[in-house]
Amino acid sequence: MAKLIILLALIFLAWYLRNRFISTPKADRKRLITGWLLWLTVAIVVAMALTGRLHWIGGLMALSVPFIRQFALWFMQRKLNEMDAKSNSQEVSSESEMDRQKALQILNLGEQPNREEIVQAHRKMMQKNHPDQGGSDYLAAMLNQAKDLLIQELNDGE
Repeated sequence: MAKLIILLALIFLAWYLRNRFISTPKADRKRLITGWLLWLTVAIVVAMALTGRLHWIGGLMALSVPFIRQFALWFMQRKLNEMDAKSNSQEVSSESEMDRQKALQILNLGEQPNREEIVQAHRKMMQKNHPDQGGSDYLAAMLNQAKDLLIQELNDGE
C-alpha cells in the first residue's frame, strides 16, 4: 500500500512539473530547471542523512554549498556595481566640462532657448536615454548637466 501511495505521488509530481515546465517562458526555463535540481539535491542529501548513509555533518556541508555560492555571487556583483558607479562618476566629472555650446548641442536646442524649451528637450531626451529604460548613466548625467547649465544661465540673466 505504501509503495502505491509513493507511486501515485511521483506520478502527480511528474505531471505537475511537466505542466509547470510547459507554462514557463523559454527564457526562464534554465532557471526553473536549476531550481529543481537544487531541490532534488537537497532532498537526496536529507534522505541520505536520515537513513544513515551520510553523516549529518556531511549533509550540512553539502547543503551549505549553494548558499555559499549564492552569497559569493551577490557579494561580487555588489562590488562590481560599486566600481562601475565610481568609474562613471569619475568619467562624467573629469572628461567633460560642460559649456553653453556643448549643452545646446546635447539637448538639440537653438541659440536662445527659453526655460520651457530646455525642460521639454531634457524630458524628451531623458525618456530615450534614462538608465532605467536601457540608456547609460553617462548619457543621463550629461543631459542633466546640460539642462542645469542652461537653466542656471537663464536664472543668472534674469
